[in-house]
Amino acid sequence: MAAPAPEDTYDKVLSAAVELFAEHGFAGTSLQAIADRVGVTKAALYYHFRTKDELLDALLRPALNDLDRVLDTAERRKGQAARQRLLFEGYVDFLLRYRTLAVILDRDVSVGTHPAIRPRLESITGRVRGVLSDSERPIEFRVASTVAMGGIYSAVAMFPELPDDELRGLLLDIVRRLLAPRRSRPAASPDAA
Repeated sequence: MAAPAPEDTYDKVLSAAVELFAEHGFAGTSLQAIADRVGVTKAALYYHFRTKDELLDALLRPALNDLDRVLDTAERRKGQAARQRLLFEGYVDFLLRYRTLAVILDRDVSVGTHPAIRPRLESITGRVRGVLSDSERPIEFRVASTVAMGGIYSAVAMFPELPDDELRGLLLDIVRRLLAPRRSRPAASPDAA
């Protein structure tokens, strides 16, 4: 049997790394374990990735590039409400496209805080805050939009069994309801408690 082509090995290494990171965490997964899962020697793995940091970067770079594109689209849109809508829709689609990575990031804090990834995530977080910040809106809306972003992420990680289209519809409906303008409510009477 012929040895797999280098491109095949590269893709298989990435797939095995995602599986093992999901099972054992980033710190709990060795390059040897990844090589064993793929069925190649550690030297063959080193041909593609010298370190786990390089492997982590190769796994997350395409996803983070996609998230940057979501933010680019939202930031270019005129009107704060339109920017925010595009951000939420794009973020839901992004997380569904990269569900396994979202679960890994949710369950393994060491990945999101890893020096190879952290600066990029901090930059993205700053851009998200920029799109969501709207000093014209009441504080209730700003808090709700922050809750929505975190909730979307958590729901994608918590409900991996739900089909993408069903979860997408649920999430976007919940975000719309959460961020819908509220009518003024009468102040509660002190005697009501």
